Amino acid sequence: MACCGSRFGNTPTALAFFYSANKRLQRPPAGRVREAVALFFSAEQLMEVSMQKLFPKFVFVIAIILIAILWVQASLAGQSIDVGEVEQMLADICRRKKIPSLTVAVVNSESTLVAACSGVRKVGGRSDVELSDRHPIGSNTKSMTATLAAVLVEQGKIGWSTTIGEVWGGDSSVSVHSDLLGVTLDDLLSHQGGVRADLNTVGAAWASFFKEENSPREERKRLVNRVLKKKPKFKRGEYHYSNIGFVVAAAMMEARTNQAYEVLMQKEVFGPLGMQSARFRTLASASKLKEPLLWGHQANGDPIDPRIAGAENPSVYASCGTVNLSIGDYAKYARWHLRKKPEPLLKKQATFEHLHRGQVSAPSVGGKYGCGWIRVDTPMGPALSHAGSNTHCFAVIWIFLDKDFAAMACTNTGQQAGYAACDLAVQKMISRFTN
Repeated sequence: MACCGSRFGNTPTALAFFYSANKRLQRPPAGRVREAVALFFSAEQLMEVSMQKLFPKFVFVIAIILIAILWVQASLAGQSIDVGEVEQMLADICRRKKIPSLTVAVVNSESTLVAACSGVRKVGGRSDVELSDRHPIGSNTKSMTATLAAVLVEQGKIGWSTTIGEVWGGDSSVSVHSDLLGVTLDDLLSHQGGVRADLNTVGAAWASFFKEENSPREERKRLVNRVLKKKPKFKRGEYHYSNIGFVVAAAMMEARTNQAYEVLMQKEVFGPLGMQSARFRTLASASKLKEPLLWGHQANGDPIDPRIAGAENPSVYASCGTVNLSIGDYAKYARWHLRKKPEPLLKKQATFEHLHRGQVSAPSVGGKYGCGWIRVDTPMGPALSHAGSNTHCFAVIWIFLDKDFAAMACTNTGQQAGYAACDLAVQKMISRFTN
């Protein structure tokens, strides 16, 4: 399983951003309508091709060209939308892509401009998806973990430059390889700590974590003991996507606060932002859930019961990818980033801005990575993005900082068509919203 958003670095979401952000952020001049339609068709075709992973860098360059052409049209125009029309658009995408459901939201810094959904919670079922359903957002959890780190930095509990050695160097219960002693919290939150990518690379231990026989905090300590004693796979300072790096980061925060990561997140991030639906899925909590439930779907399209082991990544991966939340609460999180002000989570502007800074070049994703975000500088200004998957669901978010505009989409399937559907939904939502 693992995944936790391994697709986030692929070209489709990047292409959707470059197209969506500029396709219709302003009404195009009458004389360019035909050109805009032609570009719309071309971009959609390109997105389909990129889903097959054909020349991702080439597609990225094409997207850059497209953004330059459409920049002439780009300006945010906050118009209202008929939710029924959006629901019909989503229904059309679901039917075309043959996926169970789609849920989207578009927001600015002050409000949710539109939120809509269409489809079913489970293939073969009769229960329609609702806006209150909790969606697994996979690796989109990562920026939330970095946000918690920022809170703790301001509280003096830990620093961006705090090293693994400073946390565990004198702890006889944790063995740390000498090459990892100097890795910092910031390194881990930007995938440049040299830590291996996933738990399944360390062998049969992966299956044992799905049993969740211990608390998530204890499981993280167990994982830390397994991976930190090994020589790092990569050189520090180079971008190599690592879910385990975020697990180690969470364990560092726990060691410095003597509180569980999940408790800290509820207290310092979810609570202050009013994200009441946000939770970390565990096997124990999932087993108590009752229908109607949003089911995930496997790569072959078969539904998977969200209450069983394997429906979601194990609790040890909470900090890199097990948040479940409603689209409305996801919108609240996006609005906080759009406001460009630290309150209510932080006090210092510099700390807030640190979360939006690209820290390491990541050519494979066409930008820089830092604090759980891809940062892409465009003619429209900076943009933040990420995508996440637990292999049974998929989510994508794009935040246009200087345009006060964000869009997100979620689907309850791990089918490849689900990735394309989310990209297309975001593309069409932004295009339709500003018509």
